[in-house]
Amino acid sequence: MQQKTDKTNPSEKILITAFECLSTRGYANVSMRNIAEEAGVALSQLTYYYKNKEKLFIEVINMMTLQYLHEIEGNLESVTGEKEKLASLVRFFKELIRDKPKLLKLFIDFIAQALWIPSFREQLDSLFTELTEIIERNLLTYTKINKRYLGYSPQTVAKLVLGALLGTSIQIILGSDRDSAFESLNLAESLLN
Repeated sequence: MQQKTDKTNPSEKILITAFECLSTRGYANVSMRNIAEEAGVALSQLTYYYKNKEKLFIEVINMMTLQYLHEIEGNLESVTGEKEKLASLVRFFKELIRDKPKLLKLFIDFIAQALWIPSFREQLDSLFTELTEIIERNLLTYTKINKRYLGYSPQTVAKLVLGALLGTSIQIILGSDRDSAFESLNLAESLLN
């Protein structure tokens, strides 16, 4: 996320600051008071816009989700052909790890929190459904892929693709040797082709 100028309205400023705090330190290590202090607003102003930490985190996730979905769909729509689309999707995950690790870390934190917080779980389920539909719509219309996974619905294959790429990305971001770990994404791409 890019830092905006002082002309940003308080609600946006709080969201941007919350994104930075949460993606740097994690949900469990950030309080509403921390966010208010870093945003330069009174705690009462923060709670006026976002009643509690859960509601603020949901708004940060909504902001992140829109960006994430838009970027994935844009990448997939920018190329044609089965192999090119799959390569584009893998490239997106590599760029996410390399260039936007805060976004991926926030997403991983969101996944962990969704295990315990029902409203997060609903949002995560919705996000996974949208991602699966994007992959299905952009990647699984090709007859070669459909023939290769005969007997499985395109939705099931899309879930496998998403799971493989997301799971591998999580392993890479948590691992110590990121450079050689990218080979795992290359392998996922070749296995899915």
